[in-house]
Amino acid sequence: KPGAVVIGFLVLLIGEIIILANSGIRLPSVLPEAVSSYAADVDNLFYVILAIVAFFFFLTEGLLVYFIVKYRAREGGRSKHTHGSHVLELTWTFIPGLILFALAVFQTGTWGMIKFKGKMPAEADAEVIQVFARQFEWHFRYAGPDGEFGTPDDFVKRNEMRVPVDREVIVRLQTRDVLHSFWLPNARLKQDLLPGRTISQWFKITKAGRYPVVCAELCGNGHTTMQATLIAESAADYGKWVEDQGKSNPLGDPTQDDMWKYWRETQ
Repeated sequence: KPGAVVIGFLVLLIGEIIILANSGIRLPSVLPEAVSSYAADVDNLFYVILAIVAFFFFLTEGLLVYFIVKYRAREGGRSKHTHGSHVLELTWTFIPGLILFALAVFQTGTWGMIKFKGKMPAEADAEVIQVFARQFEWHFRYAGPDGEFGTPDDFVKRNEMRVPVDREVIVRLQTRDVLHSFWLPNARLKQDLLPGRTISQWFKITKAGRYPVVCAELCGNGHTTMQATLIAESAADYGKWVEDQGKSNPLGDPTQDDMWKYWRETQ
């Protein structure tokens, strides 16, 4: 039956796409340079979805052109009334459901690796940074040379975030005012910030360089200017930078800082 043939073809197509996605073969990149430990997994998921959508786009448009030509008005042509086909209706309802279910299963591993708390590295083994967003800027608070927050050598950088290469980084995210979204395009990490909550995420940059940090949530008339720079550098250079900043630009008494007195350790 035509429906069975179509379903069989789609099962084969999805299987081939999944095999290609895990074969190491890369299509010409349409995304920013990938520089995090899980960026390739996110890209694979993106290209799988892109391939499926592209297939159905060309299939649908091709059928549309075919039907326009086949059933165009002709001299002496007669219309034909039809009640439709329940088989076809069930087929084009079942197929999208099957594809969505397959994608849900396929992406679970990647989603869990990035978002599940149980997969997050231990704070003792990672660099922890507190991130405070407000209209329209990013503030990054570091624990300083002693590695403990709330001590006199804490320091804050505005719109500049530094991290060591090849080490897990945990960001504790908060917003002072409205909804914001912490987005590292090159790391393939995006997380909405909700007022009144502290949300933790993690990433590991694998290549030194300078990368954008932007807000991906429309947060007001200055939304497009809410940008920062992520600087990834060697562990030695990063350690020296933290030592220097802790000595030259300490907060002193963090509890009295105008920005950080609003910080709440909530989940």
